[in-house]
Amino acid sequence: MFGDGWDEGVTTVSEALVGIADRDWSRRGGRSAGAAELAVHIADVKQREGAGLVRLEEFVRGHVLPRTHPHTTARHRVLEALGETGGLCTARTRNADGDVVVCTLDAGHYDADDKPPFKDGKPGGWHKADASIWNDLGAACIPHAAL
Repeated sequence: MFGDGWDEGVTTVSEALVGIADRDWSRRGGRSAGAAELAVHIADVKQREGAGLVRLEEFVRGHVLPRTHPHTTARHRVLEALGETGGLCTARTRNADGDVVVCTLDAGHYDADDKPPFKDGKPGGWHKADASIWNDLGAACIPHAAL
């Protein structure tokens, strides 16, 4: 499902969820559900689709996450989808195109005095995402959260 890329995978999952809603609406003859019927319906859908979501999460953990490189935006997106970005830095900046770039290093890595490798510093001193490296002093930066 995600073999063709993240956007294609998300689109496929979204279309599947819309299809489930459409089938359920048709099954009820297009009528609205009452509160009690809606509660039963929600429980039924959760039970039926819960197994599918578990399989999807297992697939993402087993096949998508291992294929992403550390400290990349792709990996950050996968961890976001899994709800596991709590251990990552929260710093953000804007690149030349105006796109928001989110640091992909672990929380607590930042040391303003530790310059990046190309400035004769140790790796991980400044914020990093893919090819972008920045510090908290730039005008377009949102500094990392205090730990």
